[in-house]
Amino acid sequence: MANAVLIVTKKGMGKVTMIDEFQVRGRGGKGVGGMKVTDDSGPVAAAVGVETGKGQSVLLVTKQGMALRVNIDDITARSRTAGGVKLMTVADGDAIANVSV
Repeated sequence: MANAVLIVTKKGMGKVTMIDEFQVRGRGGKGVGGMKVTDDSGPVAAAVGVETGKGQSVLLVTKQGMALRVNIDDITARSRTAGGVKLMTVADGDAIANVSV
């Protein structure tokens, strides 16, 4: 069972947010924001449930085939409304295509 959410943007920014920061919304709710999106961070590419403190790692893959494996515990835990930290340097014209835990 996931205790956190990993959010990664197309330009390689990301963060881990504890699952209890996301409030449950009733029927007809509009949802809640998960990350501050800017021109520098780009749009969100993926959001996946993760376990912190278990030694899990995540594989980030770009459209041009570049890959990077990052330990979940090395990613800064941030609040739901905060921006992320740079996980991967993405070349111009490239973008994160897949995130796998």
